[in-house]
Amino acid sequence: MAQSSARAGLLNGAAYAAVTYVMLAVSCLLHRETFAAGYQATGIFAAMLAFLLMRGVSLTSAWQLGRPGSLGTRLLWLWIVLIAFVILIGFFADASEGVSRRVLASWFVSVPVTLVLVHVALRYGILRAFPSLTSRRSAVVLFVNGASRKLVDRVSDVGYDFVGYFEDREPSRTGGALPRIPHLGAVSTVAGYVRDHGIEVVFICLPEGAYDRSVGLINELGDTTASIFYVPAGEIFTMMPTQFYEIEGVPVLEVIETPFYGVDGLLKRAFDVVFAAFALIASVPLMAIIATAIKLDSKGPIIFRQHRYGLNGESFNVHKFRSMSVMENDEKIEQVSRVDPRVTRVGRFLRRTSLDEWPQFWTVLRGDMSIVGPRPHAVAHNEFYRRAIQGYMARHKVKPGVTGLAQVNGYRGETQTLDRMEKRIEYDLQYIRSWSPVLDLKIIVLTLVMIFKDENAY
Repeated sequence: MAQSSARAGLLNGAAYAAVTYVMLAVSCLLHRETFAAGYQATGIFAAMLAFLLMRGVSLTSAWQLGRPGSLGTRLLWLWIVLIAFVILIGFFADASEGVSRRVLASWFVSVPVTLVLVHVALRYGILRAFPSLTSRRSAVVLFVNGASRKLVDRVSDVGYDFVGYFEDREPSRTGGALPRIPHLGAVSTVAGYVRDHGIEVVFICLPEGAYDRSVGLINELGDTTASIFYVPAGEIFTMMPTQFYEIEGVPVLEVIETPFYGVDGLLKRAFDVVFAAFALIASVPLMAIIATAIKLDSKGPIIFRQHRYGLNGESFNVHKFRSMSVMENDEKIEQVSRVDPRVTRVGRFLRRTSLDEWPQFWTVLRGDMSIVGPRPHAVAHNEFYRRAIQGYMARHKVKPGVTGLAQVNGYRGETQTLDRMEKRIEYDLQYIRSWSPVLDLKIIVLTLVMIFKDENAY
């Protein structure tokens, strides 16, 4: 494990050093300055500092820039410290001659931006496309319960080789053995096994109320070189991604949070604005034809507005091309069925091809919606399901979307039964847990494919 961690730190440090040095050369090039000895010396000194200061910050773990205690926030502070050192040494060494302030200012800004791009490319691109590039660590599991079953099921493919598990109780008391990995013995033997076999990671999966025993096990394993992770059991940890952070020295456990905090939020918003603006501008002739058809087909306005709940449960108006002869916006709203007399002739085509949703791109530009996210429900439906489905309101930690993960997985349109809505919410929460720019693009492509073959669209 020590060799694996050292190798990772070396690679991280080398990457940060390389970006630091190269971006100074790029800044010189952009400002038509010669990459002379003064710049080279500055670059080498800064690269050495980057290697020493930043090598402990993983390039592939979640950064979550802007959140207190996150790796991304830590990296930005380390860059500020590095810049302060460079300026301080330059001042006392009187090395400012021949060094352009414009070049340095460009360099100060471009390095963190480049590091973010490298991180996104690695985490959401290269490593997902080639998972074999990720180094794997040997691991064992202590105790059998729901948490350990979920751990083995979900984590095996993302960097861990589970050697086996330790458990004192009979399988009849634990609901059976852990799947696919062997039982290695009693819990009391784990420390010796870890030492003798060079196990790199130990997952302790104790239920609530077993704090004293977990402390004792951690003390025993303290005589080994294994990394130790405590996996709490309980439903509170299954609703949303749970992570520990440090806020002003106080450790806190994140249970429910939005993934769009800090730089990730800016990235999401920039994509929404560019995509929505392009969609609206490119479709002006099409929208004019749709508006004319709606007006000729039935009486009523062209655009239909309805109240929805958005980010943080705030109410907003969603805009659609009118597809029905009624405009329900009351406390009781009946969902559209497959053979619904309220749907107009033009409206049926619009709903079938999702063109009735097109004005929502304007709502995206206004900032009330996103291109991809949980679909917004009518206020009346929201009030019913928030009481009927546990964790329902967690979907409002992000902006509602024009399309979403649930829709491309077959849960579009009418939800005749509660279990269908529960499944839709499950996909919504899965989207929040696993968001990435690549996932958004995938959902958009799948939405375009499904428009002409989705049987749930009517």
